[in-house]
Amino acid sequence: MTDGQGAAEPKHSPESWIQRYKWTSTCSVEIFVSRMQSFREGRATMQPQPANAVRALHAFAVLRRIDELVQSARKFDHPQDAINMLAVAALCREPWEAAALAVEQYDTELREEGDVRATPYTDGIIHDVACQRTAVDVATFIRKCSESGRPQLVDKTLDAFIRPSSGRTHLDKALLHIALRGEGCDDAAGDLLHRTLQAIDKNGATGTAEADPAEFRDLVGSLRRLSPSERILEKWVDKQLDVPDHVPPTRRIVAALIAGAQDGEDTLAEHVGTRLSENHVAGICSHLTKEAPAKCRLIREHVAARVNLDDLARIIKEWHRPDGVLAGTTKDLLADVVARGGAGRAGPRPVADLESLATALGNVNADPECRRLLWNAAAAHTEGRSGADLAHLLCKVEQSSDRRRAERTIARRLAVHLLKEDAEADLFVDYVETLRTSAGAGAETAVHLARKELADPSAADWAQGSARIVGKIVAGLYDRRLMRDGEDLLERCLENEQLITPEDVCVIVRQLRDSAMPEEARFLVLRATVGRWSDALHRDQTVDELKDQGFHAEAAQVIRSLR
Repeated sequence: MTDGQGAAEPKHSPESWIQRYKWTSTCSVEIFVSRMQSFREGRATMQPQPANAVRALHAFAVLRRIDELVQSARKFDHPQDAINMLAVAALCREPWEAAALAVEQYDTELREEGDVRATPYTDGIIHDVACQRTAVDVATFIRKCSESGRPQLVDKTLDAFIRPSSGRTHLDKALLHIALRGEGCDDAAGDLLHRTLQAIDKNGATGTAEADPAEFRDLVGSLRRLSPSERILEKWVDKQLDVPDHVPPTRRIVAALIAGAQDGEDTLAEHVGTRLSENHVAGICSHLTKEAPAKCRLIREHVAARVNLDDLARIIKEWHRPDGVLAGTTKDLLADVVARGGAGRAGPRPVADLESLATALGNVNADPECRRLLWNAAAAHTEGRSGADLAHLLCKVEQSSDRRRAERTIARRLAVHLLKEDAEADLFVDYVETLRTSAGAGAETAVHLARKELADPSAADWAQGSARIVGKIVAGLYDRRLMRDGEDLLERCLENEQLITPEDVCVIVRQLRDSAMPEEARFLVLRATVGRWSDALHRDQTVDELKDQGFHAEAAQVIRSLR
């Protein structure tokens, strides 16, 4: 088979056959069109040669100057030939040549039609580049279009690349994002990410929950694999939130990304909680609080770890807005703030910081309820606090109902903490002493509840070592001249014959022998408690245990009570 000039049909590499069609680079368009038609009709060989027509058109698209291609597009007999020729040029020439072709064709169509929407040939070029060339080539194409001052072409290319019919995967989109940044097209890279995420977030216009978390994970996972050390999404979020029109959809998209994130992929939640302003934090968490409460709690923990108290006050104020969906969880946020959230390993937030935060809440005109909830949360957080701090924070609680609740909570949690081996007796003693010193008559209920809970715990287990800590606490109270509190605690403890064992009585006696508690006071309590136990066998066993451990005087006091 020949090409119409007597040459055999090429069967080797494209370079070899394209040279046979070098004549297409110099002939006029009219002659070229005529020759193509001759191939198709078989005029020279009496046999149709459509493949030769295709090759000739390919060579024409590859070998002619860009401006000649654009000028010839309107001269073909069939528009499909022009479309095919431009597609070959768009796909087979260098990406910057494809961009030059698109720019030239766009300008021509714009002059002829006067309407940016009436550019079918340009749209065809862009479609072929966006759908069939590599991401690196597309990035170069976009850069050259941008440099030419044709933002419309950039917009058309991005739109063609992300639309579902393009066949592009989320990996392709991640590759193009990376490649665009490599070309210095940061704005286009951000726009690509914005369009892609919006396309996934199908509920943007209707408010329905149709976004597929798997698609979000696919895109995010691709970005992380391509650039594992970068915070690509976080940078994109910051930039999008600076554009007023983008704020609502961006918040919704961020919430969807966080909701769909798997374990170990929570850097975006951390970024929201530690870096964003109060409006954005509350806006994003408002989307999460019902659909993904665990992720909302995660952000809350990051918020609670913030060091800047003014920022924290503004977040609390916004969180507690009466017309918002988060107001019902303000107490949870403040509990996290007191515990310092994700930074809680360093201990709870210092009392001085809490006082400064309370002042900051007033400075930002937060609802007074925020201060009340702050002090309630602070008083209830006993872990990592000194006894003096516990008493000081309890005194900050103003409403009587809140105060009673806090007193009970502190009493229970102190008992849970103290009734175990090697607990700190001074914690309880300092708490009682500070209350007696600073609260006066107002301390009575709190101290009473603390003594009662320690002697007869409702939320703690009496374990090995519990008697020793009670004995140390009673001794400490007497050492601080808090005799009434020490005697009451000892009496309440030893009255509980269902809980106290003979060994426990001996442990307590040993602790008190070297304390400031007078011997007669100790004897009096033993007579009034152990000596009056209703279980005679239990009482006798205790007397025997006291004797066996050398506490003969104490055993004698128990026996004396019986007489």
